[in-house]
Amino acid sequence: MFNGKARMFLWLLIVLMCTELSAQDRWQGDMYMVPPRVFVGDRASLVLSMPDLSYPANTEINLSQVPASPNIDIHRVVLERRSGGNRLTIDFSAYAPGILEMPPITIAGETISGITITISSILDLETTVMVLSGTALPLAIPGTSLLVYGTIGAFVLVLLLALWAMLWGRRQLKDWLELWKRKRLISAMWRIEKRLRKELLKGGTRREILDVLSGEFRTFLSYFYQMNCRAMTASEFTTNVFEPISSFPGIFFGRCDWMRFSGSEINEDETLALLGEIKSFLRELDRAMRPASSSAIPAGSNSPGGE
Repeated sequence: MFNGKARMFLWLLIVLMCTELSAQDRWQGDMYMVPPRVFVGDRASLVLSMPDLSYPANTEINLSQVPASPNIDIHRVVLERRSGGNRLTIDFSAYAPGILEMPPITIAGETISGITITISSILDLETTVMVLSGTALPLAIPGTSLLVYGTIGAFVLVLLLALWAMLWGRRQLKDWLELWKRKRLISAMWRIEKRLRKELLKGGTRREILDVLSGEFRTFLSYFYQMNCRAMTASEFTTNVFEPISSFPGIFFGRCDWMRFSGSEINEDETLALLGEIKSFLRELDRAMRPASSSAIPAGSNSPGGE
């Protein structure tokens, strides 16, 4: 049926097909990937065991000789000779899931083709399909928690202060205000005493100094003890109205009025003595207003204090 040439050609064709099939089985049966499971976009290596033939070992293949593939990028191809056998390492990245075929690679005149690899998708891990989660809650601005808890704490503090003011603080606040006013009065009278002392030492008129001292001290007593002392005479300060509070004002105004209206010359030392008595009286008031001496506070004073 076939002549001799035709039979020879057919025999060569069958031999070549069997050789190609055995080569494909050999590549597919003795290879592995690193890592074993490769996802789309990962960089991986395909390692193939090579037969012990006279291939040039430890040689990097020029990538320009490797045909381009639409779904696989070849980064490096190296043939290595080792004691356990030769191996071909192909570094690649795949950009499509499924079964992909490596582009043919020619080494020493022999073409390695038909090598297939399996690429996994991150959207399909084994039999479970990954479902994208919902949108994450917005992140809080730094310092938000401090602001929130600080505001709550301030509100609670204000509320407690308001309750304290309504239940107990009103009386205490009134006492504090009264104490503050009396301390201010003592400080003001002290400054007046110092100013008059300086005027006296500079040669000021002694009668005028005593007039100012008498008027300012009466005003001080009126505000401090909350009674009208401006029109009181020296004898009225010694009556039952003021005597239980202090005996000093009656004695002071008696001496001061005698020096002012006696018609005799006013002595500088006596004037300084009156100023010193005012200063001592203010010092005693200041001590009496302190907490440790609350029991010694004169009548009409409810809070301790000082200058």
